Amino acid sequence: MIYDVLVVSDVVGERRFTTEREAAFTTGDTFEQDSESYRVLAIHPGYGPLDGVIEAEWLASSEPGAPA
Repeated sequence: MIYDVLVVSDVVGERRFTTEREAAFTTGDTFEQDSESYRVLAIHPGYGPLDGVIEAEWLASSEPGAPA
């Protein structure tokens, strides 16, 4: 499944990226993208090739030396 992700609470402002996952996301799920952790806040219907649009909040960076 392919999702468009809108990060609504990132400390440096809103971000947007696309992610792919075998199982469907549900509200409250956590996931990692590019060494950063996110939590799903809401899921909206997709458009075009996307299965859904996810509103997510940034939780932390898992890179060594990065602020948590």
